[in-house]
Amino acid sequence: AVSPRVYLLDAQGEDYEVLFVKKGELSFDVDVSKLVCGMNGALYLAEMNKTGARSALNPAGARYGTGYCDAQCPVLPFIDGVANIDSKGACCNEMDLWEANSLASTFTAHVCAQPGVFQCSGDECGSLGVCEKSGCAYNTWKLGNQSFYGPNTAPSSSNSNPTKFAVDTTRPFTVVTQFLTSDNPSPISFGVLNEVRRLYVQDGVVIQNAPVVDPYMPPGDSLRMSHCQASAALFDDLGGLTTTGRALDRGMVLAFSIWNDDKQFMNWLDAGKAGPCTYQEGDPEVIRKKRPDTSVTFSNIRWGEVGSTYSDGAAGSLGSK
Repeated sequence: AVSPRVYLLDAQGEDYEVLFVKKGELSFDVDVSKLVCGMNGALYLAEMNKTGARSALNPAGARYGTGYCDAQCPVLPFIDGVANIDSKGACCNEMDLWEANSLASTFTAHVCAQPGVFQCSGDECGSLGVCEKSGCAYNTWKLGNQSFYGPNTAPSSSNSNPTKFAVDTTRPFTVVTQFLTSDNPSPISFGVLNEVRRLYVQDGVVIQNAPVVDPYMPPGDSLRMSHCQASAALFDDLGGLTTTGRALDRGMVLAFSIWNDDKQFMNWLDAGKAGPCTYQEGDPEVIRKKRPDTSVTFSNIRWGEVGSTYSDGAAGSLGSK
């Protein structure tokens, strides 16, 4: 697989920018028009050390992209700045704000059994281990709405029935993710994250997320406790959205990546029940031959209070960052 990553640094350029977005929102513009089946352009939060675990043994630090971790517990040469001689996994809480190509998209909360960066070994690193690898996800196609997200086609002499999606992936659009807490918090649950909500903006129009159509899933259009309990048992066992909220309280680092998968061909994202792609289209060899120019563009990233980072076209540009 190929998976280059970059991270958001702070104004001084030495440490990672640490984002605190609970009770707030994060927005960005994205162009996925050149991301074909099998590609994944991702923007996500990981509970990494802000310095990149800079130390006497690791003088490079965040400026050089060290200190990575996520809920898949990848085996890396270094974990939190220390040489990984025992092939352990580098684990931490992860919030995938965006994993997508032009045919399918998902946003997913992944939680772990411990805060911050920590190591796993053996079965701890597996699918039933210390992190919820599958996570609590929202993929509109998989949840039954197959006309919401995708590339619009124009009418032609050979195509009298053009495709029209609510979010047209042939053109850039804005993605908004909101992290909401209880409207009526009790002293025990005050500040607890209970919903991750998604909005889109295209052509100056705010587009509400597509609701669940799958009759076997609870109704709704966002990540909530009921949705996660129905789709991700281990996620709930590890504290669910409450754990995600605590990670957001501690602050998380923004990462960007573009990758493909030579083992599963990204089928979990865009094939079968997850999307319209065939099982073989995601083969990296096929991608390299048919679309060698595949790419994704993220821009205009901003975060702040709910409602502050996007516009419906009636006002000017908004945002705190």
